[in-house]
Amino acid sequence: MRKLFSKRNFVVVGLVLLALFTVRPQASRLRWRISQSISSELGRRVEIGAVHLRVLPRPGFELEDLVIHDADAFGAEPFLRSPDVTASLRIAPLFRGRIEISSLSLSEASLNLARDQQGKWNLNDLIQRNASISTAPTAAAKHEPRPEFPYIEATRSRINFKIGDEKTHFAFTDAQVALWQESENAWGVRLTAKPIRTDANLTDTGLFSVSGLWQRSPVLNETPLQFSFEWRQAQVGQVSKLVFGSDKGWRGGVLISGAVVGTPAKLKVSARSAIDNFGRYDVFSGRDLRLIANCTAEYGSIARAFSDVKCASPVGHGNVEVTGSASGPPSAPSYTVSLGATEVPVQAVVAFLRNATGVVPDDLAANGSLNGKLLAHHGGANQQVELQGQGQIQKLELASGSAPRIVVGTVPVSVTSDLSLTKLRNKGALPPVAHIDLGPAAVTLGRPSPVQVRASFSALGYQASVRGDAAIKRLLQSAHSFGIPTPTVVADGNSTVDLTIAGDWGGGQHPIVTGTAKLRSVRARVRGLNAPLQIESADLVISEQSVRVRNLIASAANAVWRGTLEIPRPCTAPDSCNFQFNLRATEVSAAALNQLLNPQPGNWYRFLPGTSEKPYLLMATASGRIAVDRLVLGSATCTRFSSEVGLRQGKVTLSNIEAGLLGGKTNADLAGDFLSTPPTYTGRGNLEGASFSQITELMHNGWIDGTGSARFQFKAAGSAIRDLLDTADLTADFAVRNGAFPNIVLTGTSALLRPTAFSGTIALHDGNFSFQDTKLETENSVYKISGTASLDGALNLKMVSETSAGFNLSGSVARTRVSQIVTSATQASLKP
Repeated sequence: MRKLFSKRNFVVVGLVLLALFTVRPQASRLRWRISQSISSELGRRVEIGAVHLRVLPRPGFELEDLVIHDADAFGAEPFLRSPDVTASLRIAPLFRGRIEISSLSLSEASLNLARDQQGKWNLNDLIQRNASISTAPTAAAKHEPRPEFPYIEATRSRINFKIGDEKTHFAFTDAQVALWQESENAWGVRLTAKPIRTDANLTDTGLFSVSGLWQRSPVLNETPLQFSFEWRQAQVGQVSKLVFGSDKGWRGGVLISGAVVGTPAKLKVSARSAIDNFGRYDVFSGRDLRLIANCTAEYGSIARAFSDVKCASPVGHGNVEVTGSASGPPSAPSYTVSLGATEVPVQAVVAFLRNATGVVPDDLAANGSLNGKLLAHHGGANQQVELQGQGQIQKLELASGSAPRIVVGTVPVSVTSDLSLTKLRNKGALPPVAHIDLGPAAVTLGRPSPVQVRASFSALGYQASVRGDAAIKRLLQSAHSFGIPTPTVVADGNSTVDLTIAGDWGGGQHPIVTGTAKLRSVRARVRGLNAPLQIESADLVISEQSVRVRNLIASAANAVWRGTLEIPRPCTAPDSCNFQFNLRATEVSAAALNQLLNPQPGNWYRFLPGTSEKPYLLMATASGRIAVDRLVLGSATCTRFSSEVGLRQGKVTLSNIEAGLLGGKTNADLAGDFLSTPPTYTGRGNLEGASFSQITELMHNGWIDGTGSARFQFKAAGSAIRDLLDTADLTADFAVRNGAFPNIVLTGTSALLRPTAFSGTIALHDGNFSFQDTKLETENSVYKISGTASLDGALNLKMVSETSAGFNLSGSVARTRVSQIVTSATQASLKP
């Protein structure tokens, strides 16, 4: 007895058990027999790479590279392939010399489910063949002489779908499958898998599960079955990519469940679907939207037809219902579908569009109810879809923020398939598609006569038209309510519009407005102007590329302006678009113009630095031409003024200036840089035929007379006039003709100084004028002029001649003192 339980015997028994667990002797003689047995049971050709016997933990076989071929009608690809199959044997039949398989476990199997063009599946023959074989249930209560149906399971497997011999893009991965015989005449199946699309990278398609029973029947179409299914943990965007091949941009959690009961010839299908937090990926409205639908239908496999289809979805206190039928192959079905809406709140439609498209503003609210019916019919292959639908929206009212409510009333609704949407953003001509037409509806927008509004919606986009008289304030408020971009102005007045609003559903893009508008008696506050702009009349032509203003008559800076404007579109920021203009006025005051642009005293323009918010004109870009018949510059007047004007991000240029000034003509180019601190100014030009009498009249002191010309250039910096004068750096070549200095005499006589010629170069620097290469010629002498004169009029000049005495000029231009440099008979004194 001690020898039996000796240490040595324990070691031997342990080694034997270890060998039984680990050693798998090949059973190559059984490989052909097993493959032939499976082949005869399935009616399909079977191949096995290798067979290994297994004794513990349970007797059985391990099959390598199992391949079950498909019927020839479904292509050359195998029906089933599995690299590793474990077949466990029942122990009791082994003692009677019989081999019975209790379970089959497949790992990483690949199953191809195929359907031919006639709608027959490659599973049909297997199901019918199995129905004709008598086997005991898998978990039979007592042992029977006939073999039991094995429990078959597959893990980490893949299920592909084929049409004929060609694979589709759809498949199941990570599939867990179980198959067993539930009772004498019933079989059960259970499947859990992840849906995928082979031509796309999908992540959140959820889990799809099916479980159910079917019963034995000699005729496949009369096989009773009962299945339940569920699709959970799926994300709407990934589901749309799975079905359509591209992500439609929707988000939300999907849950679909249902049941299938009956026979293939007459199946009753019921389903319930729900989408939580439905919306576009770029819409953050903060409002959860839940979509629910309950559906029932009957399906007949012989006719391949759905009948008595009914889907209902509660919407507020109303509902949406779909009924109909369909038949024929999926590639070219024939169907008749009816969609009905009963007392559907318009606010629910607005909420759906807001979350689904991103083009509806968050604060847009609607009252009213929708009632209508849509009928869709398709006759099959090579037939067009026929659509007919009628309905109406009752008691429609729209509101947004603090804007006045828009009372619309009753709006007719119709659905057709002919296309009236001719052009949407970047799409050009569109193919015929079904669209929903709203209107016409009469909407009062602040004028006695209402505007007529129509709208059309399709899967490709939307388009609306607005025609009639409208108050501009109400028109802008209404546009803002619908998320339509409007100019950054506060305006009121009258308009006659013929506008089209169009856009698509993607990316939260704003709609595009095109058409024409006639403005009348408009008062508008425009960015960059410090007083309202009064527009007597203007014609607007609005295209996708620009807004053109024609026949403009407007009042600004106490002047009436006429001309044209062109504003490019889109114009998202002042520096991103170049305004173009051509304006003309009869009379303009520079002081009034300065007040319009800058009410702050001491500064030239509002767009100078110094404010906390960057001024609009400092960012704007514009170019054009201005002409003024009479430009008032303080006490002076500039006639027939014209200039090309450029404004680019704080830099202003006035080029090709032409004007009548001081009795003469001037041509000049001026520039100002308002981005620098302080602002800087430069200029150059010519002045011909200027009258000094007009200059002295402005100075209220007639110290010089005659005409003159000059060629000048200058630069200066500063925000105030005093700063500009103190920093001015000017040089000018000048010539005076027929000159006279009434305040200066050079002799003891009373004759005033009348030079025959006076020319040279004058410079202004540090607030003082100086003369270079300047000569003054009289009938008797030629004098060289040197010295300085201040901006305040103080004189410190010398007149030196080689042939006569020289003179010092001091005092001021108003009271000039003349003293002789050398003793001579010539005397100079102030003229009495």
